[in-house]
Amino acid sequence: MISPKCALCDEEITEENDTKEHLIPNAIGGRKKIKGFICESCNNTSGDDWESELAKQLNPLSLFFGISRERGEVPSQLFETAGGDKLKLNVDGSMDIEKPIYSESPMESGTGVQIQIRARSMPEAKRMLQGVKRKYPQLDLNELLENAKPQSSYCPDMLHFNFSFGGHEAGRSIVKSALALAVSSGIPAEDCTEATNYLKNDEAEACFGYFYEKDLITNRPEGIPLHCVSIKGCSKTKQVIGYVEYFGVQRVILCLSTTYEGPDISDTYAINPITGEELTLLVDLNLSNPEIREAYDYKKIPKGSVEAAFDEVLPTGMKASYEKEKDRVINEAVKYAFENCGAKEGEMLMSEHVNKLAGLMMEKLEPFILHQFTRSRKRK
Repeated sequence: MISPKCALCDEEITEENDTKEHLIPNAIGGRKKIKGFICESCNNTSGDDWESELAKQLNPLSLFFGISRERGEVPSQLFETAGGDKLKLNVDGSMDIEKPIYSESPMESGTGVQIQIRARSMPEAKRMLQGVKRKYPQLDLNELLENAKPQSSYCPDMLHFNFSFGGHEAGRSIVKSALALAVSSGIPAEDCTEATNYLKNDEAEACFGYFYEKDLITNRPEGIPLHCVSIKGCSKTKQVIGYVEYFGVQRVILCLSTTYEGPDISDTYAINPITGEELTLLVDLNLSNPEIREAYDYKKIPKGSVEAAFDEVLPTGMKASYEKEKDRVINEAVKYAFENCGAKEGEMLMSEHVNKLAGLMMEKLEPFILHQFTRSRKRK
């Protein structure tokens, strides 16, 4: 049996250097892996360079939709609000201020100072209070710490999301995913000459372009920000064509080969990155070489088509964000109420404890309820 060669460096793949390659990068929620495609060294290098750039470009969408990963969490990211503030969005939907804030001003009575601090956590707030104690030794730090209570508020302004797709690093990640699917479907990497040339040579012409002229997914599920990789090898046209779509909005057509002489092969792999569920999609890849060339030249992006793609999936992201925040707030409210109702862990709740629970829960739920009410009024 002849051992396969690495699609990127041509080194023979053995049991020692073989690696599991994600068809769709793990960083954006990919699940399925293949072996016998690239060696461990090339996997690590392409992951550090190509996949990391793609993940960086798509990270706002990964956070917005709250994708699930097999390994690791989506990194938090700093965004600017419409009001000019900077907030860090976390994968659980919560937001933090960029850095702790300290301010002091004279009291109106003129006999002291008013100190305000904003911290990202209680331990950080306590460290700031210890700094205040060093400046004002007369303060009773223990009393301050005992009376300190965490409070949260919702940002009244919208976050600015700036998207920038493209470039050769992210582009090579996209081409590699299409090539990986082709190889796993039975098309040798050496038959995909345009793809391998682009991946191996920094000066090679890109073999992909953006395509929004029509929807190539003929059975697109409504509202799902899907990931999709599809390939088609055709002996009649001598083409190996690929299609890659991420989050339902980044839509890329590729030509892996124009000299293909193998059997007719087609394959598609798609998932919902929010749930990890695999999807069964039909992708129409009957495109001519001139049509693909026009995509390379940015001529397949009708005015408003990218915005329309976003509009199809944004409501799903908004709903997911709401449900995630609702669950987070309810869990936090229940935990807070039971910890502060006066009952000890393991003992039976008395009527006075039960009476406190509702008030304590509402204390934590009120900001969320008011925020949703305010948003509802703004939409009207």
